Amino acid sequence: MSHGLTHEVWPAFARPGRMVVLLAAGLLCAAAPHAVAAPASDPIILEARTGEQPADTAKLLAPVLAELSRSGFAGPTAVGGRLDQSLSRSSRSLSDAEAAEAVRAIEHGYKEFLAGKFDAAIQEIERGLGVLRAAPASLIGKNDRRDAVMRGLLGLALANKRRGREAQATEAMKELVRSFPDREVSYKAYGPEPREFFDAVRQDLSGDGKGSIAVDLDDDRTVVFVNERYAGTGDVAVADLYPGTYRLFLQQGNASGRIHEVVVEPGATTAVNLSWQLDAALRTDGGAALVFDDEAARRDLEARFAVRLARGLGAPSVVVLGIRENRGRRSVVGAFYTADSTRPLRSGAVAVEPVAPGRDRLEALARLLAGDDAAAALVATLSDDGAAAGASPVSGSPGANLGDDRGGGGRPLRTWKWITLGGGLVGIAGGATLIALHKPEPDLGPGDARSYSRNTRTAGIITASAGAVLTGLGVYFFLRDRSDRRETERAPGADTAALVPVDGGGAALVVSGRF
Repeated sequence: MSHGLTHEVWPAFARPGRMVVLLAAGLLCAAAPHAVAAPASDPIILEARTGEQPADTAKLLAPVLAELSRSGFAGPTAVGGRLDQSLSRSSRSLSDAEAAEAVRAIEHGYKEFLAGKFDAAIQEIERGLGVLRAAPASLIGKNDRRDAVMRGLLGLALANKRRGREAQATEAMKELVRSFPDREVSYKAYGPEPREFFDAVRQDLSGDGKGSIAVDLDDDRTVVFVNERYAGTGDVAVADLYPGTYRLFLQQGNASGRIHEVVVEPGATTAVNLSWQLDAALRTDGGAALVFDDEAARRDLEARFAVRLARGLGAPSVVVLGIRENRGRRSVVGAFYTADSTRPLRSGAVAVEPVAPGRDRLEALARLLAGDDAAAALVATLSDDGAAAGASPVSGSPGANLGDDRGGGGRPLRTWKWITLGGGLVGIAGGATLIALHKPEPDLGPGDARSYSRNTRTAGIITASAGAVLTGLGVYFFLRDRSDRRETERAPGADTAALVPVDGGGAALVVSGRF
């Protein structure tokens, strides 16, 4: 699938005041008749983080990735390659020295062509062009470098023609025509043969008419370049384009986006929906990852971007992994999304502090994300609102310590305070009712008729007493939870509550902590 067609089936993110619409791939294909659906793919894995990658990321994620791979998920490295090939690819940042070296390679290759060393010319020119094409920002506004690129394309076309490679020669000349529509190949500078070849290819390209590109962006501050030529800012329409493949590149200030390849058909407009935010966040060097400036951006955009990428690759689902704080502890976290929803179907976390988790815990997280609900016993709930909104809670095993990372982390009493207080109030009310209903048996003389009695006082006293204890416990839990809310770092297991089975049936509520 070509890059340009891929963009047509991607939904656009809204700018302020515009509705965000995320549609299924089938509906989008119907809306764009000449778009081709992405091929089916395995479920994929993405990493997500804020800022620099933690040094121990590879070590901590290795067991999770290996287990997910056994369940049929494509890892971040493979996914990065797919994204580069099918959707967009990273743009490099070149130093002046690196750019100068690339220009020297092109110039040397052109001299090799003039000397009749055609194979050497092709090799050198392609090497230099490859470096510059991977770094569009290095060509923007640099006329001397663009002059070298034009000369390199001309030398590449002519060297291939001399070697009898007509198809490669024609493609190089087409690239020259598309990238430099405002220039001519002069007789004076290059001679008659290059000029005649250039004119023939240009005439052939325009035979069926020209096309255009309409770019829809989510940020009006974004500058758009087409084949390293300025096209406009924000939403732009670029007309009178020769048919073929174009490189579309975004930039904001000194920040560079990704390289998107767009196919222009004769007599047609190719609609391209792009997001600067996604361009800025997506990394594919060394593995597919979403990198955000801060936690607020990650919570807001992570799910939407992950699902968007899954759809673009034709993947049925996506797992997003990362290392960040969960309930006050640094943890390996993960969430599973289907390609038709930004609400996670499954999520969980494994704390890596204060004690590094065993491999079994990390593998359990992977199994849970892959659909094994039984693995939840070793995995904590994911408290992050942005990644886990709407997710079914992942609970530990029955009787699990509510204060450890399987059952609640930094605020273990947020639920128990309501349970104990509610139970206590019900117990007091029930006990009071039983006491009120008590009717002692009267003393009867000989021949007195027996009257009805209710002996409920003892049960009422016991019930009310138990209710009072639970109420007091609930009040304590409220006070402790208020303190916990203010603490961002707490000693693990400082306050715990657990339901423990007792002999003969039933369970006992056991509480420990600082009283």
